Amino acid sequence: MDSEVLAISVDHIYAHNVFAASLGTLPYPLLSDWHKETAKKYNVFHEKNETAIRSVFVVNKEGQLAFRNTSFDAQKKEDYNEVFSELEKLNERK
Repeated sequence: MDSEVLAISVDHIYAHNVFAASLGTLPYPLLSDWHKETAKKYNVFHEKNETAIRSVFVVNKEGQLAFRNTSFDAQKKEDYNEVFSELEKLNERK
């Protein structure tokens, strides 16, 4: 599959390093949206708490949003399956 996974959080990069170390290793990079610009552009910034809503986005090669889940639950297998299904659809359109 021709795709790349990136994790973005409004947490500081130092918090990311601690988080990643607690898990051992991660198969994708953790990016810091310290100024909260990305979360705001994707409409997943929670103003009151100054946090990002846990979400998953699939962006196609043209930079267009192909899939959005703003209630992603990392504990639910079906949420992962939904994302993988969307990635496969993009791969089939090649």
